[in-house]
Amino acid sequence: MDEKATLDALKQDPKAAKLLSDPAGLKALLTAPETQQLMALLNQNAGGGLKAAAQAAASGKPEALMGLLNQVTQSKEGAAAMENLQKKTGQG
Repeated sequence: MDEKATLDALKQDPKAAKLLSDPAGLKALLTAPETQQLMALLNQNAGGGLKAAAQAAASGKPEALMGLLNQVTQSKEGAAAMENLQKKTGQG
């Protein structure tokens, strides 16, 4: 799936569409310490497979990415980062 198709697919989800329509909010979320911590933990646990897992998820096959997220959130550090991120986005 190319970038345009991925973006179009994301726009179908109301929460993703709202976030994508707010560039400042998206930038704030992407640069948030909680997001950076989660990305570092995902990269650390994926052993280089994070990009492939993300691409598969964008193609409608989220199993590998969900597995990585579940693995990361099992750790105390990952669970705390996820909880803080959810609070920041109003989902916690």
